Amino acid sequence: MKAIYDQKVVEARAGDHGEGMDLMGSLVRSTMTDESGTVKDSQDLGEKGEVGQFTLSQTDILGNAFVLIIAGHETTANSVHFALMMLATAPSSQRRLQKEVESIFGNMPPEDWDYDSCINKCLGGMIGAVLNEELRLMPPVISIPKSVRKDQDQTVIIEGKKHVLPKGAFININAVGVHRNPKYWPSRGLSKISGRPNDLDDFIPERWLVKDGTRSGIDTPDQSDSGGEEDFGGFTGESSAAELFRPVRCSFIPFSEGPRSCLGRRLAQVEVVAVLSVIFQKYSIELAVDRWATDEEVEKMGKQERIELYKKAQQRADETIRSASARITLKLHEGETYIPVRIVRKGDERFINLLE
Repeated sequence: MKAIYDQKVVEARAGDHGEGMDLMGSLVRSTMTDESGTVKDSQDLGEKGEVGQFTLSQTDILGNAFVLIIAGHETTANSVHFALMMLATAPSSQRRLQKEVESIFGNMPPEDWDYDSCINKCLGGMIGAVLNEELRLMPPVISIPKSVRKDQDQTVIIEGKKHVLPKGAFININAVGVHRNPKYWPSRGLSKISGRPNDLDDFIPERWLVKDGTRSGIDTPDQSDSGGEEDFGGFTGESSAAELFRPVRCSFIPFSEGPRSCLGRRLAQVEVVAVLSVIFQKYSIELAVDRWATDEEVEKMGKQERIELYKKAQQRADETIRSASARITLKLHEGETYIPVRIVRKGDERFINLLE
């Protein structure tokens, strides 16, 4: 980051504003305060915004850049990770995802894919449903910090009852809780994971497909408060949420909500659906079963033996996913908490083609 910072100072001194969303460059350029507009060398920067120096110090800029990198990289990487693990445990959803990727892209190489013509097709169907379901179950930030203004109290109304939040109060919004509240989410019945009377602990991306919900008789809550615009990352023409279940506003908050919601929402969505599309255009992902059987032993197994073996791997994967904890973002931290998988060419699967 220091090397990037020094480069941005050089660019700013040369009057080069760069292209696209150059966040660190913007921080460097915006902190020039001398009358001539000259950017000081990095070693001249003080720790305070004194006249003739940067209003932000080098330490301030690097600190902000670090947070931006963490927020824009680790969160998305974790979402891809959990999506792949969950799809490995849900073969029928994985096959449905592959069919949609094939219908959108066919055999077209990724370097020829076009954002404008493809992104809403991806976000508005099964690919977007997988992303949203993963974010519902495993939001990268599980407790979203908010605060009341320091100069006045704030009144909120919850279920018709007024509550006064004192000025300066800190509030943590429980994303995991609201994402699994049966008041807001469609369910098909008993959970296969936790045994709860609803399946909101289970990875079922199909719950987001409105047409599926109608056919399958899913109990869909009132969505009258969700608003008329797309809430999943900004309007880009035809709504990418047109074919998806629309949660009641503020019941789906992986990117927070309101004017201080995540500014990288659309970038994160595009990154995840692009990665999933590239992988599942040509490959499948299966849980590795090396703990219980060698490759040679698997080759000798019949269909039912393979199904029983894969169920063991599914159970262990589910248990491992539930062990995730949050430090900065939600991920697997302690002990032997990895989930071994194999990526295989489509058509060469050993397990997921056998399971529903």
